[in-house]
Amino acid sequence: MPDWPGWAVAVGALLGLNVLLQVPALLFGTLPWPISTGYLLDPLRLYYLFSLDLFGLACALALVPYTTDRSPIRMFVVGSVLFLLVYGIYDHAVQDMLHRSPIFYADVSHLVGAAHLLLNLQMPWWHVLGLVGAAAVAVLLTWKLPDLIQYLHLHLRRPPLRRGILAAAAVVSLLVGGAVLGERGVQRMTYRSTCLSTAECVVRNAKASVELSRGLARSSSVPADSTYRRYRALRWDRPPSLYIVVLESYGSVLTAPPHRASYENLMGPVSDSLAASGWHTATAHSRAPVSGGLSWLSVATMLSGTTVEHQPSFDMLRPKLPRYPHLAWALQQQGYTTATLQPPVRKRAGLSVENLYGFDRTFYFEDLGYQGPDYGWGIVPDQYSLAVAHDQFVEQTARPFFLFFEAVSSHFPWTDLPPPLVDDPLLLGNRSPEGRHETGRSPSAGDAASLRERPPVEQLLRQIEYDWRVLTGYLQAEAPSNSLAVVVGDHQPPGIENESSAVPVHVLSRKEDLVRRFEDYGFSEGLQPPAATDTLHHAGLYSMLTRVLTAHSGTRIDSLSALPPYRPQGVEHTALLPTP
Repeated sequence: MPDWPGWAVAVGALLGLNVLLQVPALLFGTLPWPISTGYLLDPLRLYYLFSLDLFGLACALALVPYTTDRSPIRMFVVGSVLFLLVYGIYDHAVQDMLHRSPIFYADVSHLVGAAHLLLNLQMPWWHVLGLVGAAAVAVLLTWKLPDLIQYLHLHLRRPPLRRGILAAAAVVSLLVGGAVLGERGVQRMTYRSTCLSTAECVVRNAKASVELSRGLARSSSVPADSTYRRYRALRWDRPPSLYIVVLESYGSVLTAPPHRASYENLMGPVSDSLAASGWHTATAHSRAPVSGGLSWLSVATMLSGTTVEHQPSFDMLRPKLPRYPHLAWALQQQGYTTATLQPPVRKRAGLSVENLYGFDRTFYFEDLGYQGPDYGWGIVPDQYSLAVAHDQFVEQTARPFFLFFEAVSSHFPWTDLPPPLVDDPLLLGNRSPEGRHETGRSPSAGDAASLRERPPVEQLLRQIEYDWRVLTGYLQAEAPSNSLAVVVGDHQPPGIENESSAVPVHVLSRKEDLVRRFEDYGFSEGLQPPAATDTLHHAGLYSMLTRVLTAHSGTRIDSLSALPPYRPQGVEHTALLPTP
C-alpha cells in the first residue's frame, strides 16, 4: 500500500467500491442524468450515487472485532459486495432493455436465453473484447477483494475512523427513517425511486415474484370467458385476405418529439405513394405487453387475445395453444388458409422449432432456402422472405388467406446497413449479385461507417424505412385487391428511453369502407399516429379484427348488437379455454 495514512486509504477504498457498484447504472444509462447540484441540495436523492448497502457493510466491519484468522464477517462482506455487483448488472440490464422493474420469477428463464442471444447476435470483435475484458476484471476482483476487505476491516476498527463512520451511520439512519415515514401511503413514481437500497430492491423483486406466481395459480380457478370459442359460429361472405406484419422494434418513441419530424419525413413519401396507387390507410397506437424485447410474448398476446407479459404466463399458455381458439384458428373456421413467415426461427442452442399456432404452412429459416450474405441479426432480408412466401403461398393459395409475417430487418443491433432493395427479390438468396438490379444508389463502406456513428434512433429509422419501402412495393405490385394489411410494432426499441409501451398500428386496404370501420376503435386517417399513445391494447386486436371483419363480410348481421363482442384489453388468463 502507498505510504498514506491508513484512514485515507480506507476511505478511498470505500469510495472506489461505491463507484464500482454504480458502474452497471452508468453502463446501461439508468442513472438519472445529468448529475447536478440537485443531488446535493436534496440529500434523499443521494442514494442514486451512494450505496446504502455498502455503507451498512462498512458499519458491520467497524462494529465486529478484527481477527487475523478467517473471519465470517469478512466472508459475508466479500460475498455481499459480489452479489450487489451481479444483482446491479441484472437489475439495470432489465430496466434498460425491457423498460420494467426486474422480477425473478419472470426473468430466471431468460438467463440462459440471454447467453444464446449473445451467441446469435454475431457481435463485432470489439464487443467480444469488451466481454472478455469484463470477465478478466471479474476474476481479478474476486481474487483481490478478500484482501481489500481485510485491510478495510483492520482500519475501520481504529479510531477516529470507527467513531466517524458510526456517527455518519446515525445521520444516515435519521435521513432514511425520515424518508420512509414521509412517504408512507405515497405511491412512488418510478422503480428506482421505490428502492433506497439494493436490499430493498431485492425484497420488492421477491414480493413481485410471489405475486406473479400466485396470480397465475389463481387463473385456473375462475370461470373462463368463452368469447373466442363462440367465433366458430360466425359466417363471412367473401372476406378479404389478411396480412399481419409485425415490425421489430417499431415503437411510439419514433413518433414522439424529438424524433417525430424524422418519422414524418420517412412516412410522408410512403403515405403519398400508397394513396396514389389506391390504398387507404388508418393509424392508431396499441399498448404492447412488453417493451424492449421478448417479441414472442407480444405475438402471443396478439394471436391469443390475452395479455402475455411474462415468460411464466407464456409457459402456462403454451401447452394449450394447439387447442386454443386463437386468431389463426378463428380464421381457419372461416375458410382461410393460414401461413406464418418467421425468418429467424431456426434450430439454435436452447431454442426449438414449433408451429405453436397450427398454421397450415410455415416459412422458417430452413424453408426459405436463403444462401445470400448475412444481414444483421435476422440474416435474411425481409424483401426476400416476403417474396418467397408470396411465390410459394400467396400465388398458390385460394382466397381468402392469412399471412402472418414477423419482419426482422429492424432487429437490434441496427449498426449494419439495411439490405439492398432489388427488382427481383428472389435473386437476393444467391451469393452472386448478378442480375439483382438494385434500386437506388448502392451503399458503400463509408455509408456503413456513417450509420454506426449516428444515434441509435437514427440507426433504427434507417431500418424501419427499409421495411416500409419493402411493404409499399409489395402491396402495390403483388397483394390481391381484396386484402387487408395490418402493420404493427412488437415493442419499443431496446436501449432507447421511453416511458410508454405503445407502438404504432396501421391498417391498409384498397377497400375504403373497410378501413373506415376501424375509426370506431380510435384509428385516424393516414399513416401518422395520433397524439394518444394508448388507444388500443395488443390483447384487444384479435377481437377488434374479428368484429370489423364480421361487420364487413358477415352474412347474418342485422345490427351492431349482433356483432361479436369486443374485448379492448383482451380476456383474462382464466379465459384460456381450449376448443373441444
